[in-house]
Amino acid sequence: MSALGHSVRLARIDVVRMWRKQRNFKGGSSSVAGMLVYAALVVGLSLGGGYAGYNVGQSLSASGTLLGMGGDALLEATRGVLALFWLVLTVVFVVRAVGQRGTLTRAEGILTVVPTGQALLGVLLAEYVYLLLWSLVPAVSLGAGLVVGAGTVWPVLAVPAGVALAGAASASIGYPLGLAVRHIASRFEFVARHKMAIVGVVFVGYFVALSTGALDRLMVQLFEPMQRTPLGWYADLLLVGTPGVPASAVNVGSAVALTLVLATLGVVVGTRLADRHWFSDPALAGAEQETADEDTEPGIERRLAPVLGQASAALVILSWRRARRSPLKLLYAFYPLLVLAGLFANIVQSGEIPAYLPYAVLVFVAWAAGVIFTLNPLGDQGAALTSTLLSRVDGRVFVGAHVVAGLVVAVPLGTLATAVVAYLSPIDNRTALVLVAAAPVVMVVSAALSVGIGMAFPKFEATKVTQSMKTVLPSMWAFLLFTLYLFATAGAAAVVYEPLVGELVAALVSWALPFGLGVSAKTLTLIATVALVPLVLLPVASYRYATKRFDTYTLA
Repeated sequence: MSALGHSVRLARIDVVRMWRKQRNFKGGSSSVAGMLVYAALVVGLSLGGGYAGYNVGQSLSASGTLLGMGGDALLEATRGVLALFWLVLTVVFVVRAVGQRGTLTRAEGILTVVPTGQALLGVLLAEYVYLLLWSLVPAVSLGAGLVVGAGTVWPVLAVPAGVALAGAASASIGYPLGLAVRHIASRFEFVARHKMAIVGVVFVGYFVALSTGALDRLMVQLFEPMQRTPLGWYADLLLVGTPGVPASAVNVGSAVALTLVLATLGVVVGTRLADRHWFSDPALAGAEQETADEDTEPGIERRLAPVLGQASAALVILSWRRARRSPLKLLYAFYPLLVLAGLFANIVQSGEIPAYLPYAVLVFVAWAAGVIFTLNPLGDQGAALTSTLLSRVDGRVFVGAHVVAGLVVAVPLGTLATAVVAYLSPIDNRTALVLVAAAPVVMVVSAALSVGIGMAFPKFEATKVTQSMKTVLPSMWAFLLFTLYLFATAGAAAVVYEPLVGELVAALVSWALPFGLGVSAKTLTLIATVALVPLVLLPVASYRYATKRFDTYTLA
């Protein structure tokens, strides 16, 4: 078999393995959810691309302009947008290489029979196929929309070609860059030893840049410089044959040549990097792990024991110790902050806190309190689960210790965060006091509810965060059910507490209902009041279920 044949076979094995993993619906809800998300996004992008292409084609064929831009201005704008998108896509490939894609599966077997260059080319081809799985159908749809709207056949070929060539260049450059970053992170002792701290700093820096609008400003500042780079040539290829757009034939040919140059450069440089990285040991390989028992922990346990009991205190300390050993598992508690990043950017720019932010913070702290230690208590035990089940610890002690472990951290921090935001917001003092007083209550209720869900849907398999870092996260069903409960309770409470919210929700529901059906604000308030009764009582039942579940739990 030729060298290229070896690389193609390795890529095909990689893609087939990924496909089998994704369609293994018996392996858990994550596969089902992943396939549904993939299908929904691809279909949505394809429909949106086709519709947008049709409108663009019609506008250009009718007037030669789009949104007031002539063909020259449209081409220049597309060059900037496409060059920035190429940059973002390259960063995605870098991150993938730093994480899960930086090493080969069954590397020992592959590298003993296949040269490094062929193995690297196989990985690059597989990465490229994954890109096409996401982008090719939407690109064809966009081109087809342009064909129908503009009445010319070229876009249905040019748009997919432009996307495919730009993607090939991005993968060829992004993966070797990621391999270099991964080598620095794992082969230099200082970086490897402080890896978790560096990841935390990067995450905080990214969030700050996102929430303050610095990332948006950076994209704006990069637009014109990127527009003038050779990466803008892909826009000429993408728009060739589009009516009214003066795409340059020279730039089209240059885009093809640029792809060949970058792909060759990526393979050559990537082979050198892979040869150095794949055949070297991590910096801390064989080094003794730092002991987890610090001098302060026995002192804390002695202070907690008279209050909680010896067994509960030991379980609380053990939960904190596991969190310190694997801090990445706590990052998912801050996922909702990413949703609010745009809101934070507006706050920084305007200097004003919206009146609804204290309510959003209250929901967030309730969510965080329910997921940090109580959404997967059995799975967090790991190999110690058997010993825990055979010990004298009963369900009341085990469940209570996990609830306390989370609340001791969440209640003071969550209450303080709610108080600060409520004080700085324009809401009245009475509402602010109600929110601050409610903060510890909702966190207790949230933890009591989540522990029952976590006991009902435990997850023991570790999730691979990067190739060298794994952590056990709660199951998707636990996340989903807990989140649905939280939003249902928050929504019902908002409707009951604030009449304006009830009127707004009633108007939205009436608008969405078919056949002229509707609901009044008064009826909706009554429904919410009735629903709050079981929603408030459910955490009590959930907590009791969790204790009984532990007492009767058996390993299969």
